[in-house]
Amino acid sequence: MTDSLLQTTASASSAAQTAADPLRAEVREVVQGISKALRAHLLYEGKSPALDRFMELLAARMGQLWEQLPHLTLSVEERELHWQGAAVFQSDERENLAFLLYRDGVREVTLRRGFEEEELQRLVEILAHSHQVRGADEDDLLTIFWEKDWLFFRYRYVEALPDGVHLPETVAGEAKAVPAPRADAEQAPRAALTTDDFREALYFLDQTELNRLAAEVRAEMDRDLWTGVLTALFDRLQDGTPARQEQVMEVLGDAIPTLLGAARVDLAAYVVGEMVSVATSSRLASGVLRGVRALFAQLADAATVAELVRTVEEAGETVRDDDLSTLLSFFPPEALGPLLRAAESSGSPRVRASVQGAAERLGDANREHLVRLLGEADATLVTGAARLVGRLRVQTAAGEVTRLLSRPEAPVRLAAVETLQEIRSPAAAGALEGALEDADRDVRVAAARALGTMRYAPARPRLEAALDSKRLRDSELSERIAFFEAYGRVAGPEGVPLLDRVLNGKSWLGRRESGETRACAALGLGRIRHPAAEKALNAAAADADPVVRSAVGRALRGMRQ
Repeated sequence: MTDSLLQTTASASSAAQTAADPLRAEVREVVQGISKALRAHLLYEGKSPALDRFMELLAARMGQLWEQLPHLTLSVEERELHWQGAAVFQSDERENLAFLLYRDGVREVTLRRGFEEEELQRLVEILAHSHQVRGADEDDLLTIFWEKDWLFFRYRYVEALPDGVHLPETVAGEAKAVPAPRADAEQAPRAALTTDDFREALYFLDQTELNRLAAEVRAEMDRDLWTGVLTALFDRLQDGTPARQEQVMEVLGDAIPTLLGAARVDLAAYVVGEMVSVATSSRLASGVLRGVRALFAQLADAATVAELVRTVEEAGETVRDDDLSTLLSFFPPEALGPLLRAAESSGSPRVRASVQGAAERLGDANREHLVRLLGEADATLVTGAARLVGRLRVQTAAGEVTRLLSRPEAPVRLAAVETLQEIRSPAAAGALEGALEDADRDVRVAAARALGTMRYAPARPRLEAALDSKRLRDSELSERIAFFEAYGRVAGPEGVPLLDRVLNGKSWLGRRESGETRACAALGLGRIRHPAAEKALNAAAADADPVVRSAVGRALRGMRQ
C-alpha cells in the first residue's frame, strides 16, 4: 500500500509539473510522437496511408513547437531522452528509441526548424532499418548518419574502443591486494593534480614560459578553423588535378548551405567571392566551372533567398550589415525577382534595406529584366519591381507601369501610382487621372498627391469635379485634404475663386459648408501662394469655427515660409 501511495503521489507531482510547464509537455508529446512513428513504421513496414497521416500530424506538431523554441536538443541515455535536465521519454522496452541511439554511441541530438519537412521521415526510416537489421556487415547509426546530408539534424557521439582493446575484467574469485591505509593518511580522496605537483621536476617551466604556453593554448582554442580550412580548400582548387578540383568544388558547394544555416554570412560571402575570383583568374576544369554555375543558379533560387532572409532575421545583430551586403553583391541577375519578393515581405527594416540595396544594383545593371518582371503574376514581386522602377526612374517602363493600374490587387495599383509620380512623363501623368476614381482609398489619395506634386494642369477639370462630388464629401478627412491641396497646386491662381467660395461663401439661404470642408479649402488656398489666395485666407482668419481658424493659420504660415 505504501508503494501504491508513493506512486500516486509521484503521478500527481508529475501531472502538476506538466501542467505548470506546458512547453515541456509539448516537447514530451513531440518526442513520444517520434517513438510512436518508429513503431508505426515497423508495424506497417513503412507503407500505409495511416502511417502517412500520422507523420503529417507529427510534422504539424513540430511546426507548432518551433514557434516557441529555436531548436530542440535531447540528451540520450540508455532508456531515456532528456530535455533541459528532465526526462521527456522513458521506456523499458529492449529496442526503444533511446536505446537505438545510445547503442551506437549517440549521446545528444538536436532538431532545428525545418527538420519536420523531409529529415523527420528520413530519421524514422534509418532507425527502423537499424532495428530490423543488425549484423557485423551492417553499418552502425553513426556511419549512416555521416553519409546523409543533414541540414536540420545534428548529433554528438562518443568514440567506440579500437579493435583489440578491452576493458580489464575482474576474474571471479580473485581478490586484489589492497594495502592498508596508513594511520596518518587522509581518508578523503585526493583532489585533481595541479602545477604545484611538478614544480620540483628538473625541466619544469618557469612562470614566463607558463604564461606563453597559456596564451598559445587560448589562441589555438579561439582560432577560427573555418577560415583555415576554406583557405586550404581554395589552394587545392587552384593547384589540384581536374578530378581533385571537382571534389573540392563539391565540398565548397556543400559548405555554403551549412554556413548560411549557421548564420555565418561573413564566411559564406568569403567563399562565394573566392569562387568568383578563382573562376575568372584561373584555368579550371569544365566540371568545376559547371559546379560554379550551378552554385550561382542555386543562389538565385527563390527558396534560397527566402531561407537566407529568414536566417538573418533570426540571427539579429550577430550578422553584420556589411557582410550581408557583400554576399548579396555576388548574386546573379536571375536573383532579382526573389530579392524583390523578399524585400517586400521581410519584417526586419535592416534586412529589408540590405536586400533592397542588392536588388537596386541588379536592377540598375539589368533594366530590361526588371521591366519584364512587371508582367509577372505574383503581386508581391510586381509591387517590388514597380517601386524599383520608380526609384531608378526607368522612363521606358511607363507603359508597363500604367497597365498595372488595371490589376485587381490594391497594393500593386498603389505602387504603380507612386512609380508614375517618380517617372514624371506626360503619359504617366495622364494615367494618374483615372486613378482618382479608384475603388481603393489609398490609391485615390496617392493619385491626387502625385498630380499635385507634378502640377499637371490638364487634371484640373477632373479634380474640380471631384471637389463637388458627393463621394468626396462623404469620404475621410485625409482624402478630402489630399484632393483640395492637389487642386490648389494644379489650378494655381485660377483656382482661388472656387476655393474662396467654399471657404467664405454662403448659399442663398445663408448656409455655409461644413467646418471640415471649409478647412480643406483653406489648406488648398495655402498651396497657391498668390496675393488673391492670401486675401481669401485673411478673410477667414477670425472665423468662429476653431477648425477653420486652425487650418487658415496653418495655410498662412506655409505661404510665408
